[in-house]
Amino acid sequence: LAPQVKLWSPASGFCFVTFTEHAAPVTAVAFVPHGRAVLSASLDGTVRAFDLLRYRNFQTLVSPTPAQFICVCVDPSGEVVVAGSRDTLLIYVWNLQTAQLLEALSGHEAPVSCLAFGVGAGGVGSFLASGSWDKTVRVWDFVSSNAAIDVLQHGADVLDVAFRPDGEMLAAATLDGQIALWDAREAQQVGSIDGRADVLGGRSSLSKVSAKNAAGGKCFRSVCYSADGSCLIAGGSSKFVCLYDVSERMLLRKFVLSHNGALDGVRLDLNSSKLTDAGVEEDLLLDDASDDPSTPAAPRALGRRSERISRLAVRCACVRFSPDGRSWAAASTEGLLIYSQDEERRFDPTDLEVTTTPSSVAAAISSCDFGRALPMALCLNEPGLIRAAWQRVPPPQIQLVAQSVPLSYLERLLRFLAVELDRSRHVHALLLWVQQLLIAHGAWLRDRTATYEVPLRALLKGARARYDELSHMCNGNVYALDFLDDALSRVPANDDMQT
Repeated sequence: LAPQVKLWSPASGFCFVTFTEHAAPVTAVAFVPHGRAVLSASLDGTVRAFDLLRYRNFQTLVSPTPAQFICVCVDPSGEVVVAGSRDTLLIYVWNLQTAQLLEALSGHEAPVSCLAFGVGAGGVGSFLASGSWDKTVRVWDFVSSNAAIDVLQHGADVLDVAFRPDGEMLAAATLDGQIALWDAREAQQVGSIDGRADVLGGRSSLSKVSAKNAAGGKCFRSVCYSADGSCLIAGGSSKFVCLYDVSERMLLRKFVLSHNGALDGVRLDLNSSKLTDAGVEEDLLLDDASDDPSTPAAPRALGRRSERISRLAVRCACVRFSPDGRSWAAASTEGLLIYSQDEERRFDPTDLEVTTTPSSVAAAISSCDFGRALPMALCLNEPGLIRAAWQRVPPPQIQLVAQSVPLSYLERLLRFLAVELDRSRHVHALLLWVQQLLIAHGAWLRDRTATYEVPLRALLKGARARYDELSHMCNGNVYALDFLDDALSRVPANDDMQT
């Protein structure tokens, strides 16, 4: 851990700003929902807020007595900040705008390890869930009172908690490798996921047990719901990140962060004086009888318990889904890894007919039958065909074609337009398509928010990115024109005549 906060660009993979105001290791970070600030908790007893527009520390939150913060969270409105301590066993609540301490919540009997906010029923209000090493998760109501309204008991220390985006369910990862699933409204456990077998990832060279029996200490330390709430991703003390189906409690896929169990293949310093023909001298077992071939070989020592093991094991500290649900990131000993969903190769034979072929799509486009060409292109799910179909639609006919898009292909079309918004230069045409689709199918989308949340978030992200690019370009042009106009106004009249 380092006393720094680094921000990275997912597009380029480069770190573009580093904040060094903390005096001790940073233990947790959290973005404010509006995306213009980031918060960091540190062992130096401060929670700092950084402005992502001017890149400065604009707020510092402290407790009345010194405390070491190990987790931080922001409420959905972006006005309330909470942080958990590992020495005072308290949860501190601040107002972000005024930096005033509002409350110090007590009740846990061990260090507070994790915090998470969830929205109330109907999106009104918010609830705070706090996990602790005392094997409990406490749910606090920020609307009616500050008392813990529910205490959820677990069989082991709680390491991380996560609310489903709609606030209906709560997932808690514990030290015994379990992920407990709770009904957040009724405070009842509705299921659990046993991840001990999934999180296993080999064994260390110093371990005295086999990899099959090395389940002790293997657990998930970070969990996160997908944008639609159907999947749960978890990572922890192994080289695997697991993706689960929440409804079926089933493992969908295991992502391998590294093919090594521990990073023990590199030496920090080399000393050629200790090298021999048989290897490094300190790794050899030599004694007075080693030259006698009849003497049995001595067993290799695995290291004394008093010696410190400095070999770095592969671990995953945190996993998070992106707001649009199309990618997720893992902070690990291998670095910051970003995985993205590849949807261009997906093929769905639903409503596929014999006449649905690329040639029939091209024929429909040539005959200007766009209401038939676009659904066929969406059925084949070929990006080139979909691009050719929507780009040939004249602007006056966009409204009619958007109304004729089958509802079964609406999500696929919205996803495609979101990708095009990031790549294509036809920004105006894309925004016209999005506008007409929202007008034609607004009621359908409103009643199925969970299903269409991912593509709509992707469209919002793309629209914001293009707006920022165009704003930057237009502002630059305005400044350049103002400069030229001012420069020309300063030229003397005789110079103009000579010119």
